Amino acid sequence: MISLSLRTKVCLYVAGFTLLCLMTLLVAIGLGFDPYFYEIKKNNMIQASHEISRIYQKEGMDGEEDIDEVSQNLGADVLIIDNSRLVYSSRPGRRVLIGPVKANENNIVVAVGKEKESVEEIEKLQPPKHIQEMLDLLKGEKPDESEIDKVQSYQPSKNFQYFNLIYRIREHTYLLISRPVAPMQESIDIVQSFIFTFGFVWLAAAVMGALLFANRLTKPLLELKRLSASMTQLDFSKKWHGTRKDEIGQLGSSLNMLSQQLNTALNALKESNGELQKQLNKAKEVEHMRKSFISAVSHELKTPLAIIQGYAEGLDSLDVDEDTRQRYCKIIHSETEKMDSLVKDLLNLSRLETGSFRLEMTTFDFGALADEAKERFANTLSHKQILMEWNLPEEMAVYGDPERVDMILTNLLSNAIDYTGAGRKIVIDAVSQEGIYTICIYNQGIQIPEEYQKRIWEPFYKVDTSRTRNLQRTFGGHGLGLGIVSALVKLHGQRYGMRNETDGVTFWFTLAAAPQVDTADRA
Repeated sequence: MISLSLRTKVCLYVAGFTLLCLMTLLVAIGLGFDPYFYEIKKNNMIQASHEISRIYQKEGMDGEEDIDEVSQNLGADVLIIDNSRLVYSSRPGRRVLIGPVKANENNIVVAVGKEKESVEEIEKLQPPKHIQEMLDLLKGEKPDESEIDKVQSYQPSKNFQYFNLIYRIREHTYLLISRPVAPMQESIDIVQSFIFTFGFVWLAAAVMGALLFANRLTKPLLELKRLSASMTQLDFSKKWHGTRKDEIGQLGSSLNMLSQQLNTALNALKESNGELQKQLNKAKEVEHMRKSFISAVSHELKTPLAIIQGYAEGLDSLDVDEDTRQRYCKIIHSETEKMDSLVKDLLNLSRLETGSFRLEMTTFDFGALADEAKERFANTLSHKQILMEWNLPEEMAVYGDPERVDMILTNLLSNAIDYTGAGRKIVIDAVSQEGIYTICIYNQGIQIPEEYQKRIWEPFYKVDTSRTRNLQRTFGGHGLGLGIVSALVKLHGQRYGMRNETDGVTFWFTLAAAPQVDTADRA
């Protein structure tokens, strides 16, 4: 089955409807126009008879000019017979032409070149019906009552046809109107020919108009089709730019709104999918880090446990001297301290993640806490030949949880010592600004690549680069220290971070300065 476009259908519908109307009109003109036209002309003859009767009764022959005007407009022969005498004729010279001779006393011109002095002799010439009726009236005969006030049609010969009307103006006064049909038939033929010719011109114009109309109608629809096709391809950049206010314009505006809403929804969905993908990737990474952490913890625990087990078995089964026994005990003690540190880190991280970690906020001296850290790391620094500089104010009162701040400082110092080579230095500075202390721990060594700088604060994350290779680490390597620092600093409502230096790395965090106590209030 052939599928036609909307433009073709509209053109065919308009052209077909126009052709149907034209054919209907031609059939109506061919079958119904003749009787309709003749009926109109008969009615005109009756109306004209009424008008002439009114003029004659009111003015008599003084209204001859008005009667002439009516007869000329009607285009018919008009005769008035009053008391058997012809008193009015619309013909030239006011005479009734029958033949070329002379006129008698009744203004009748007789024919055949002979004088005809009587009406009886004229009747022998077989004149038309209205002339015959006139002659009968001139003889004093009355017309048939059935024919009065009615338009009669007669055809004296094959090529001639007339409409004839006898109208009684008053007693013994009659009006005769005769009208040939041939001029009327000619008018009908002209009208039918004109309509037939004009009909085909109208049909051609209708087809052209249908093409233009169909093109104008379907052009915006085709644009809307292209717009919807783009939308099906998830391309919402195309818009309806028409200025129409009709249903097509409303459809275009609705498609624009739909396109905008779909675009917004799609972008929101893409963003949601992106966030979901990020969370999924993060979950996968966390899971990977968790597995790696479990593997690392297992390894970290396996090694000291194996060492402890071996030396404990040696103490139990071997006959060793006192020096050997003390050395074995010292090794066992060292390995248990490492295991204890790892377990404590795990417990602290778990408490931070579950929110059960509580701070005991108070004012304390950060310098005293720093002195304790110096003593704690003195042997390690001496053993690794690392120089540590402390540049702190003489008085440094801060507000926080001393135990948790000590944990922050210890983890950062442990991290710095682990990644500082022999013969290098670590510098601790503190700067006060607007009630906030910024504590910086700088260690001379290898920088941290930019792609790892945000990840180092995540639990379980360890940077596997040249920074971690060929270094003898003292305080762990299980990836929990910086994660605990991040959580504790946030719990204090402070900030933290790191930056690469020219020849090393600086880690920093902030602490609130202790509130100033007014001496007047103290007093």
